Amino acid sequence: MRARKTVAAGFVAFAAVVGAAGTASAAPAYDCLFDEVCLYYNSSSYGYGAYFAQSGNIPDYSGRYFKAGANGSSGAGISVKNNAGAVDNRGTPRNFYLYYNSNYDCSVACITVAPGHLINLSEPLKNDNASGKLGASQVG
Repeated sequence: MRARKTVAAGFVAFAAVVGAAGTASAAPAYDCLFDEVCLYYNSSSYGYGAYFAQSGNIPDYSGRYFKAGANGSSGAGISVKNNAGAVDNRGTPRNFYLYYNSNYDCSVACITVAPGHLINLSEPLKNDNASGKLGASQVG
């Protein structure tokens, strides 16, 4: 009887560790350096895929492309403009602002991604992003 309880307890502990590891793996592998934001080609549901690292203001994502990284190559070589599925602002102490229109125009839609946050984009910004900028540092 005691052996069954020990085996059962071991199984429960193993299941808890496996469950925790599964949850932790939901976040993307980190491609960005400090003071960068990553835009991902896919959302978490599709494993994020290729990324684009941004460290400054970009008034128009035309001519900028996703590249293969730690989360795979899905979307590599595709334009960042109107193709982002997720945004990761873990590498910067500043808010990141993503805009539907070029030139930081929020007349249709825009979103703020706080430092330390990873979000899947939803309508109207999912696959409809044209510009992005970093705000002032929140450290200090």
